[in-house]
Amino acid sequence: MREKIRYSRNIVLLMLLLPLTVVLVVAGCQQNKDELYRFVATSVTGVTSEESSVCVTSIATESAAISESTVEETTTEETEESEETTTKAEVKAETKKTTRATTKATTKAVKKTSKSTKKKSSKPKYTSYLFVGDSRTVGLDNCVSGISSIAKVGAGLSYLKSVLPEVTKVRGKNVIFNFGVNDLGNYKKYAKVYRSLPKEFLQKNNVIFMSVNPCSGSKYGSWNSKINTFNSYVKKNLPSGMKYLDTCSKLKSSGFKTRDGCHYLDSTYRKIAKYVFEFCGEKNRKY
Repeated sequence: MREKIRYSRNIVLLMLLLPLTVVLVVAGCQQNKDELYRFVATSVTGVTSEESSVCVTSIATESAAISESTVEETTTEETEESEETTTKAEVKAETKKTTRATTKATTKAVKKTSKSTKKKSSKPKYTSYLFVGDSRTVGLDNCVSGISSIAKVGAGLSYLKSVLPEVTKVRGKNVIFNFGVNDLGNYKKYAKVYRSLPKEFLQKNNVIFMSVNPCSGSKYGSWNSKINTFNSYVKKNLPSGMKYLDTCSKLKSSGFKTRDGCHYLDSTYRKIAKYVFEFCGEKNRKY
C-alpha cells in the first residue's frame, strides 16, 4: 500500500516537473540539463545519483545515435540524388555526343552523295549533234567537225515541215533547230510546229531551239528588231520538253563577224558551235 502511494506521488511529481523541464530547456539552460535529468530521475524513480548518471548518459547516447542515423540517411539520399543527377548528365552528354556524331556522319554522306551526283550529272547525256536549219546551218556544218545536219540554203517554214518526219525518227541526240531568218514574220507558225513535236521525240532526245542570230550592215541590220520579236515569241511558246538557247544575246555581247551582214565567218560559226556544246554539257569538246 505504501509502495502504491509512493508511486502515485512520483507520478504526480513527474507531471509537475515536466513543464518546468521544457521551459528550462527552451530558455537555454543547456549546461544544467544533465543535473536536471538526474534530479528528475532520482525524484521519480528513487534511483541513486550514479544510476541517474547512467540514465542520462543512455539518453544522450541514444540521441546521438538517432542524430548519426539521420545524418547517414540524409547523406545516403543526397549521394543517391547526386549519383542520379550525375547519371542524367552523363546520359545527356552521351546523347549529345551521339547526335553530333550521327549529324556529322549524315552530313558527310550527303556531301559524298552530292559529289557523286555532280560527277554523274557533269557527264553529258548525249554527245551526238544534229542541226536542222537554213543556210546558216549549212555554213556551221561546213566549218565544224563532228556534227551532222539537215539543212538547205533559203529554207523556211515549209522546209521544216517537210523534213519533220525524218527528224522526229531520231533518238539519243542533241537536236538543234535554227530556222527563222528567211521568214521572220512566221514566228507564230514556227511555235505551233514546235508544239506539235511528238512527245517520244522530245523525251528521247535533247531538243533545242537555237535563237535566230543577229545581223549587221545596211542591208540586214534592220532585221534585228524583227529577230528580237521572233525569238521572244517562240521562247514563250515552246513545248515543255524543248529548250531555248539564246546565242543571239551571246553574240551581241561577245561580238560577231559576217561575210555579207547575214552569214558568218568561220570564227563566228565556231563560236556558235562552242555555245551549243557548252549548253549541252560538253565544255571541252574539240571541233
